[in-house]
Parts: sequence; structure tokens; C-alpha cells
Amino acid sequence: MKIGLTCLDPTMPRLSEPAYFLAVIMTIATTAASEAKVLRDKGNSPTVLIFKDAEALSRFSKLAVAASQNESAVGPLLSCRAPQGSKVDVLGSGYRTAFVRVVDGIAAGCEGTVSLGTLKDQ
Repeated sequence: MKIGLTCLDPTMPRLSEPAYFLAVIMTIATTAASEAKVLRDKGNSPTVLIFKDAEALSRFSKLAVAASQNESAVGPLLSCRAPQGSKVDVLGSGYRTAFVRVVDGIAAGCEGTVSLGTLKDQ
């Protein structure tokens, strides 16, 4: 008993190597593309807090209001502070949070977690 691969229909047109390579690259680029959004926080702060991870965001949410204004309590939880309206790429998204990379402004390159409520379409 011979086991082998079935051949494609020889009458079907075949892609040249460069065309095949280009098709693969375009597929990868399309699936790996991130969503472009901007950061907008409901508060009157000029910046939006970007947390190190979802656990840090959760810990911040549990802080008392007075403690949340204390930089020594909040600082260790943050990746950075980005100005309102900063453009971000959404690298991953969950039920309540998103992992983002800031792509412009003074916080460009900063990566971290934000609540989904801070992400707005451009």
C-alpha cells in the first residue's frame, strides 16, 4: 500500500515563486495589523494612565480615591502617562482591557494595558 500526497489538478494555474511569496507576506501583514485608536479618558486629567498589565490596572481600581492621587502608590503600577488623544495601536484586546502601544507624542513606544473605555476611534 502506497501512501502519498495527492497532487493538485495539473490544469490549475500555479503561482510563481515571487507571487506566492507576496501573497504570503500580504496575508501575514493583514492578520498582524493592529487597530489604530486614540486615548480619551473621561476624567479632566491631561493624561491617560497606561498600566504595566491587567493586574496593575485592577490594583489601581481597588485603591481608595485619596490613594489614587498619591504618586508613590500609583507610580509602580504604570508603564507611562500618555497625553489625551495620543494615537495607539491595539496589540491585543480582552473583555475589559486592551494591550496598546503609543505611536505618537512624548509617550511614543510605551506599551501597556488600558481599560477599553479609554479607547476611541480616531
